[in-house]
Amino acid sequence: MAGDVERLVRRARGARVPLAEQHAAFARLVALHERMALATALASLRDAEAARDAAQEAFLDAWRKLPQLRTPAAFPGWLQRLVRTQCARIRRRREPLLDPPQETGDAVVRAERRRAVARALEQLAPADREALLLFHVLGEPQRRIAEIFGVSAQTIGKRLYGARLRLRRLMPRSVAREFLVTVPTSDFLRRVRAGLFDEVVGTYRFESQPKRVVVIRRAGDLLISESAGQRNVLAANGDDALVPTAYDGEGRFGRDRSGRITHFVYYEFGRRLGVARKVD
Repeated sequence: MAGDVERLVRRARGARVPLAEQHAAFARLVALHERMALATALASLRDAEAARDAAQEAFLDAWRKLPQLRTPAAFPGWLQRLVRTQCARIRRRREPLLDPPQETGDAVVRAERRRAVARALEQLAPADREALLLFHVLGEPQRRIAEIFGVSAQTIGKRLYGARLRLRRLMPRSVAREFLVTVPTSDFLRRVRAGLFDEVVGTYRFESQPKRVVVIRRAGDLLISESAGQRNVLAANGDDALVPTAYDGEGRFGRDRSGRITHFVYYEFGRRLGVARKVD
């Protein structure tokens, strides 16, 4: 990807390149970095509309200043700095009034939740914060996030899991549960449709609680888990790991030497709750 970025930057600012081709090259740069720019802005502003404004202004600024970029391959980091500059300008414009209007009821609760999320996110490393926002807010699949950061999908899976654990410890449980809710990505749905997750379908029984049974089945393009009368849609969280979309849990699946799924280890809020063995 770095080679493509360098080539596109050189073409977008090439003095002898036709203007239409310059525009096309820069449009490709925007497409490659739009999600990263928006995640950076979201991490700073906590507001989707303001984040879109900041990202848009940063791209316009990048177009104007592109000839000043000394190292074309450094475009992603340079763009991030431009986004953060725009975010700082927006924050200055949004500084609270001397006599702000009083909030009541649900508005107070929502405001306090936003503050709790903001305080917790500020304590995360920037890369962890941006990965969480890309995955949980923008719905980007781990593979795409890995491309943005220039690392493997496995590394992103570990980063997301570690960042979620840290975030849970920093926020009230009710707020963490609401913020970390996820949805099945288009890539996950495609893989379910192709039957790539059929091997996890079956009945599982917890070793420590034999009466506790979990049934995982397909329902069209979705994976569904059922246990004790509760039904949950599942999404992916890395290789051989599934999460319920309605609350913060995770099942990490294990295999035998021949590669067959034999069990899953279940976690909630980072705490191991037991092992469920596949019985059919």
